[in-house]
Amino acid sequence: MSDLVVAREDDFDFRSAEYAALYQRSDATLFQHPTWLDLVYRHRVPATGSARVVVTVREQAGGRLLLLLPLVRRRWRGIRLVEFADLGVCDYAAPVVDRDAAARVLADPDVPRRVRAMLGRFDLLHLQKLKGSPEPTVRLVGAREGRRLPYETHPIALPPATEEWREKLLDPSFVRHLARKRKRLRPKGEYAVVEVTDPDEVDAVLDRIRGFRASRFADRRAVDLMQDPDCFAFYSAVARQSTVDGGPATLSVVTVAGEPVAASLDLADEEEHLFLIVGYDFAKLRNYSLGLLIVDDLMDRAVASGLHTFDLTVGDEGYKSDFGATPVPMYAVRLPGTLRGRLAGWSMDREASARRTLKRARATRNAARERRAHTQN
Repeated sequence: MSDLVVAREDDFDFRSAEYAALYQRSDATLFQHPTWLDLVYRHRVPATGSARVVVTVREQAGGRLLLLLPLVRRRWRGIRLVEFADLGVCDYAAPVVDRDAAARVLADPDVPRRVRAMLGRFDLLHLQKLKGSPEPTVRLVGAREGRRLPYETHPIALPPATEEWREKLLDPSFVRHLARKRKRLRPKGEYAVVEVTDPDEVDAVLDRIRGFRASRFADRRAVDLMQDPDCFAFYSAVARQSTVDGGPATLSVVTVAGEPVAASLDLADEEEHLFLIVGYDFAKLRNYSLGLLIVDDLMDRAVASGLHTFDLTVGDEGYKSDFGATPVPMYAVRLPGTLRGRLAGWSMDREASARRTLKRARATRNAARERRAHTQN
C-alpha cells in the first residue's frame, strides 16, 4: 500500500514556508519561484478566465510536501484543457518535486492514476515548455512519451569571473563588433547600467520598455505581451514585489547621458540569470546594437557575481549563438482524455510543423540580414 497522499489543493498558498522549502529542495525553474507562481494565480488566472488546479503529493505520515503540480483548467477551441500555470508569461514549466524524493514518488505505480483522478474530466492534458528530458513528467501522469517542441532554449555556461571572460567565451570578431558599438556611443554621453530597487520606479521603467517595443513589434506584425494590459499588470506586480523580496525579477536600465535608452526585465537567483523581456530605443539609436550591448552588460554582471548560467531562453534568434549559447531541446507531454482531445492534439502537431517551416525560413532571412550588418559595421 502506498504511503503517499495525492490531493487537490486549489487554494494552496505559494507564499507559504512549506512551498518555499519544497522549491529550494527541487530542480524547478525560476518560473516556479514562490513569488512568480503566487502572482500568476492571483493575476493571470482570473484575467484569462481559467480555474486553479493544484495537485499535491504528500507523505501520509506527517504530511510533508514532496511534489506539487501547478496547473490550470481552461476552455481552448471548445475543449477542456488542463495545462501548466503558464498562461503566456512563462518560458519554462515543470512539476515542483523534492529531488531527494523524486525517485520514490515516480516509482510508485499508483501515483499516475491518482494524479489523473485529481484532474477531473478533461479533453486534453497538455504539459508543455519542459526544458530537457520530459521523462519525469511522462511517468508522473502516465503518458506514453514526450514530444519535442518546434523551438529550443539557449543557456550559456559562464566562465569564471575574470576581466577576459569575453575572449574565453565569444568569437573574437564578435567581441570587436561590441567594442566598436561602445566606442561609437561614447560621444553621446556617459553610458551606465542601473538596477531598479525602488518599487515606485518600476512602472515608469516598464512603460519605457513597452514604448520601446511597440513600434519594433508593429514592424514585425508580432504579438507583444507587454502591450496587453493584463500581462503588463502581471509583470509590474512581479517586478514591484521582487524589489521588496529580493527576487526573482530584476529590472535593469541602460542610460546614455542620463537618458534611459534600454531596459530589461529578467529573472535571477544565485545560480543563473534568465533574459526575459527587453526594450531599447531603436528609433533614435538603431545603429548602435543596444539589444546586444544590454545582453553583454547583463552577462558581465552575471560573471562578476559568480553565476553559473546566463540563459537567453526560448526562441531561435541568431544573436544567441554569438554569445555562446548552446541549444537545449524543449518538450511537451500530452495525454488525451477524450476523442476530442486526441483530435486537438493532432491539430497541434500540424500547426507545430507549419511553425517549424516558417521559423526556418525566417531564421535563414535573419541570418543573411545579420551577416550583411556585420559586414557593413
